[in-house]
Amino acid sequence: MIRLRDIVFRAMIGVTCSNCGTEILVPPTVQGKAGVCFGCGAPLRVPDYSNVSRLRDLVFSAGDRVANRYSIEERIGQGGMGVVYRAKDTLVDEEVALKFMKPQLLRTQQGLTTFIQEAQIARRLRHDNIVAVHDISWTSEGILFLSMEFLRGQGLRALLRRHRLERRLMDVRFAVGVVASILSALDHAHRTVVHRDLKPENIMILPGEHVKVLDFGLAMAIEEESAKDGRNGTPAGTFAYAAPEQKRFQAVDLRADLYTVGLIFYELLTLRTPIDAQVPIPNIRRDVAPSLIEILNHATSQERGERWPSAAAFRQALLQAFDQSYRAAAVTQSAYTSNGQASTEGMVYLEGGSFLMGNDVITEEAPQFEAQVAPFYIDAYPVTVKQYRAFLDAVGRDVPRSLEDPNYCGPNQPVVGVSWEDANAYAAWAGKRLPTEAQWEFAARGKENRPYPWGHLEPDTNHCNYRDYLSMPSIVTMHAEGKTPEGVFDMAGNVYEWTLDPFVPYATTIQGRMDESKTPLRTVRGGCWNSPARDVRCAHRKGVFPESRLNTVGFRCVLSAQAGLSS
Repeated sequence: MIRLRDIVFRAMIGVTCSNCGTEILVPPTVQGKAGVCFGCGAPLRVPDYSNVSRLRDLVFSAGDRVANRYSIEERIGQGGMGVVYRAKDTLVDEEVALKFMKPQLLRTQQGLTTFIQEAQIARRLRHDNIVAVHDISWTSEGILFLSMEFLRGQGLRALLRRHRLERRLMDVRFAVGVVASILSALDHAHRTVVHRDLKPENIMILPGEHVKVLDFGLAMAIEEESAKDGRNGTPAGTFAYAAPEQKRFQAVDLRADLYTVGLIFYELLTLRTPIDAQVPIPNIRRDVAPSLIEILNHATSQERGERWPSAAAFRQALLQAFDQSYRAAAVTQSAYTSNGQASTEGMVYLEGGSFLMGNDVITEEAPQFEAQVAPFYIDAYPVTVKQYRAFLDAVGRDVPRSLEDPNYCGPNQPVVGVSWEDANAYAAWAGKRLPTEAQWEFAARGKENRPYPWGHLEPDTNHCNYRDYLSMPSIVTMHAEGKTPEGVFDMAGNVYEWTLDPFVPYATTIQGRMDESKTPLRTVRGGCWNSPARDVRCAHRKGVFPESRLNTVGFRCVLSAQAGLSS
């Protein structure tokens, strides 16, 4: 038997006071009208369920009042969890962002409790790269919302989309800066909460390239409720950016966030999302250092035990690699000081002057132009293993791995497996420096404009070590027929040689527009033991990352004529 009281109660509308939480039942005849709470006297408004779809879709109009405190101004975004509006906080007279959570996502008391607990943790996060959460509350209709710091900037997703439309890759420096900022935010937040829903939509770029991360911890309750509610198969957040263990609904820890940061880093460098075909970075661009690629691969390992153990470790490795590959590459020779008196023994004097440099036919070597160098000395041979070992013994520097390989450790072979910084350090110790590209090409090409160091004859194995005919570097005195008329050996083949200059188009150098911080590659010259014939020409050049330690790259030194005379 149905009692009249039940009928009445079923017809009543429940209103929750956002100030004190008191629940009040009112008749449907007062829908949409204003009133006061019987518990605390705070103003409230009875929800109007005649327009229930509007509430379900979280649609508000400019001027609508929320919790008798916020005045809606405009809708500024939406996502899987809810809708965001810009509003005026009339209590403190400042702009805020209100994020209204979709009611259908939190349908159980346990899920709601977990969400509020996580939101309270997020509210206590205060960091320069984290969007501040001011308050957690309900509308009079019972819709949960967050009051957050309002940001004037653009979402990372919008920035990525614009670059894709313009077919314009992002600068490596910018990508590293964004990722470092995200990791700084995670390092702070991971003490108490895992984000679980990192993606470009949750990252804001403010003026001055300042980065802010949104929505810390808000995915946990939704993910748990999805699993309990039988909605398996889709973790909270965006599936494409979820870590493997997150997709399998396994236990999640901070390394899930670090995996996602790796995906975002890849997208910043390539403009390819996780759902696009994954293409090796070197196939898309050539200005990303191998060390950065290695760091990214470490972050995106399928096995979380192989990922970075913390955001701090990830960030430190990232910034160190960037400094070494990009900022250290801009260090000039003046940064290296001599530890001894320079000697011209084993060097060849070149009088300098004007000569033709470059080649109009090949893009990397164009344009051909008239260059000029002052008189200088150049080593007759590349620095040998024996000479480099003497340097290591004198300064206590780490031994390159190449010196432990029988194919590369002969005393009269050219030393290989040394970075650009290693070569500079040796040159400074010897009181010399690395040659500029102009000095190197002048020594190889001469004023006669020779296509090869020895002249105009096509290369063969009597002239140089190339085309992998020895499968290793030869001793530096082996190819006497290939020396220059002035007596400089191995300017073609055997080993590429580091130069002082960044690898930039000659036109950039000629016009003085070079920004070394944006040109991490250093130029190597001369070809090597496995180079084809076209790469042993005097004009051939290519760029190598300065931290590279390759078994095809060595170096030789130069000394100004004035310094040579004083010695």
